[in-house]
Amino acid sequence: MKKKFLKSLIVLLGLCLLAGALPGAMMAAGVPSVSYRTHVQNDGWQDFVTDGTMSGTAGRSLRLEGIEVKLDAPDYDLGITYQTHIQNIGWEAETERGWKSNGDTSGTEGLSYRLEAIQINLTGADAGDFDVYYQVHAQNMGWLGWAKNGESSGTAGYSYRLEGIHIVIVPKGGNPPAGTVDQQVPFVERKSVPGNLMIQTTTSDFNDNVMGLDRVEIAANSGDGAIKLQAGHQSGVYTSNVFNTSPFTKAVLSWDTDTPAGTLVQVEARVCENAVDANGQSTENWSDWLSFGQWGTTINRSSGIGVTDSPLAKMEVDTLVVKNGQTANKIQYRVILHSGATGVTPTVQLIAVALRNANPGQGINKVFSDNPDLSNLAVLNVPQLSQMVREPSIADSICSPTSVAMMLNYYGTAVQPETAAWGAYDYGAEEFGNWPFNTAYAASYGRLAYVDYSTIEGLKREIAGGHPVAVAVAYKNSTGVSADLPVVDGAPIRSTYGHLIVVCGFTSENGTEYIIINDPAAASNGGVRVRYRLDQFTAAWAESGNITYIIH
Repeated sequence: MKKKFLKSLIVLLGLCLLAGALPGAMMAAGVPSVSYRTHVQNDGWQDFVTDGTMSGTAGRSLRLEGIEVKLDAPDYDLGITYQTHIQNIGWEAETERGWKSNGDTSGTEGLSYRLEAIQINLTGADAGDFDVYYQVHAQNMGWLGWAKNGESSGTAGYSYRLEGIHIVIVPKGGNPPAGTVDQQVPFVERKSVPGNLMIQTTTSDFNDNVMGLDRVEIAANSGDGAIKLQAGHQSGVYTSNVFNTSPFTKAVLSWDTDTPAGTLVQVEARVCENAVDANGQSTENWSDWLSFGQWGTTINRSSGIGVTDSPLAKMEVDTLVVKNGQTANKIQYRVILHSGATGVTPTVQLIAVALRNANPGQGINKVFSDNPDLSNLAVLNVPQLSQMVREPSIADSICSPTSVAMMLNYYGTAVQPETAAWGAYDYGAEEFGNWPFNTAYAASYGRLAYVDYSTIEGLKREIAGGHPVAVAVAYKNSTGVSADLPVVDGAPIRSTYGHLIVVCGFTSENGTEYIIINDPAAASNGGVRVRYRLDQFTAAWAESGNITYIIH
């Protein structure tokens, strides 16, 4: 009877909360009490406080290092669990540490690691009758808005310390207490790039990872997402949230767009390295926004438009390079859309970010989400096109668009190499080999296309799915050639420091593995199909950092 009576009180309490009144006697009688304490830098463990009282500090720049939370709810089947995002460790639930509960310590003691975010949940049969609200004071942010029931509160991924916290339990549907809020909503948690590749293409990708929408909107586009100009505007900017990454030295961004006549897009990125300020606190050192140039199918598209140099990083035509052998570990992108006429908008359907760490022994592992059968791979019947029999004035410079043309023709889109060449031409660098310009050109035919830093397994996965792959290689065709390059026996070029070819399959003969290639440098269409020893190909591909065009 006592429990039933108390549950009836909860309904009344909820009405009181919604009306802005909560008698103290009723709080004591009907709502479970939460108590908590924090371990504070220099101060150690504070005393327990209860029901919305601040634990920690505000204005003293001291980090929280640990927290303990427990309930006083003898009349309810109710428990509390929590986890924190810890410097150098991450979310506890993603490690062997796991969720904490009912007074256990979350965080560390004696390691001087800051707490960066927290999640709290209620458990038990009566958990549905209550909400647990929590609010944190974060470095550089102040008091964030209230989070509840497992939401992230804090700045996970930004390396900002938590300094104080309020926790309160209210009847289901009630409101948290009024009080100081410097940021009206809980801060957006930074997501991490899995391995070395991130692809943003769905509506949720663009919506969930946005930091700013300036005269642009996210619209459904044939089942996927699309960034486009708002009605009545001729320019706008989409700015992504910041993404955590493995340490990298190079980044290539690529994009799939639709650019009607008179429209263009400009893709930019900025990168960050962690640093330590004069007080020993972690801080962020950001580059300027660096431009991959302006792209459109009806303009003189060009790299080198916009900022291309910054103290931390620079642009090398189609590649963002961190300077002086340093590494960055965060990246953010933005897309500038422009139209020459109201009512006509470019759309951006895909942004891909490919990362590479060129420092010895620091490569970034590739992450795959499935485990397909990669045995007995077919050799794909990719049309054979030689660049050398095309327009003589450009024939020796169009390996990249010729490779793209072979792949488009394989998918049933009849495109000549010269058409692809001028469709992807970089008028700023005066070259046909700009990597994201070539994949953007392929995407203009409705294909999904992007640039990747891949692996042999990645190539086999593409072949298994029925997709040829273009890759960049550097080689010489004999040990007698003086160039300091890997040898590829039987290659049509005496030596090349940069060349695009198409991977069509794999085979093995007499214990030797081979890769089946369409090499556009062959003297005739009939000579394009060749096979190279896999070990020799692997060395030649590595010279480019394993650059790959993925076109589906």
